[in-house]
Amino acid sequence: MSAGRNGGLDQELPSLNGSLAEGEASLDLNAAGILLEQTRAIAELYLQEEDWNRVEEVWLEERHAERSTRGSARRTFVVIRSRLQQAGGGLPPLRHLPGILDACRKDRDRHQVLYCYLVADDGLFRYVLHEQLRRLARGSIEQLEFADAAIDDLLTDFRFDTGAPLDAAESTRGRWAKGYRSVLRSIGVIPSKQSMTAEIPSIGDIPLEVAAYWSWQTHGDEWLVHPTGWRYLFQPEPFWEPQSQRLTRSTRWTSHQAHGRRWYEPADDFHARLAGAEG
Repeated sequence: MSAGRNGGLDQELPSLNGSLAEGEASLDLNAAGILLEQTRAIAELYLQEEDWNRVEEVWLEERHAERSTRGSARRTFVVIRSRLQQAGGGLPPLRHLPGILDACRKDRDRHQVLYCYLVADDGLFRYVLHEQLRRLARGSIEQLEFADAAIDDLLTDFRFDTGAPLDAAESTRGRWAKGYRSVLRSIGVIPSKQSMTAEIPSIGDIPLEVAAYWSWQTHGDEWLVHPTGWRYLFQPEPFWEPQSQRLTRSTRWTSHQAHGRRWYEPADDFHARLAGAEG
């Protein structure tokens, strides 16, 4: 593998403070965290209806039957729909997502897959995540802080590309911080509900490959130098070599080596095979 990975940190994980437009960062996390069953249901509805307007109608009818308020159900739907519309940009297409979730061994693994969609879609989440991962790249995971005050400092410091701050009351920022911790707890970064510290999470085989493909789609054959998907899953540089070794045991990746460099390429039908549709 190539050296000098940390030298490209500013390019791979830049600070997003001052770079996001007002339409790219919001408090959507307060409307929906990683809602596994709801996300699966909406994805499966879309595969049936193939029309987002019709999916919304059916979803709202079902939520009304379950005595959920229409406004709350619609807010949840809009957030989940936006995340699922990230499909195809390196993330599993919707036609394969239910099969990929079924192929996961644990709910934690399923959360790790859906977490990738959240990160791709949610600019404010990605801003806070980048700030923390930049610290992780230069230190240890024990140095990361997840208490309300630490997250609130980041939200208070945030600026849009216009220089405007995030317009959110302290209580709203507090709910966002709680939701942020809940997401990281669901993927194994924060070990318990009471904890405000973190640990390197174990990554399941399926989310490991989903994140690897996402990195490959972003960086091409140099993705092992910039495994952004693995970084997002809180995998620091010393973990990249053992994680890449796991790919050698997968029939969905081909290993190449030349001139002292090794790289991996996914199969052409990667997501279909990951979902168990082929191979």
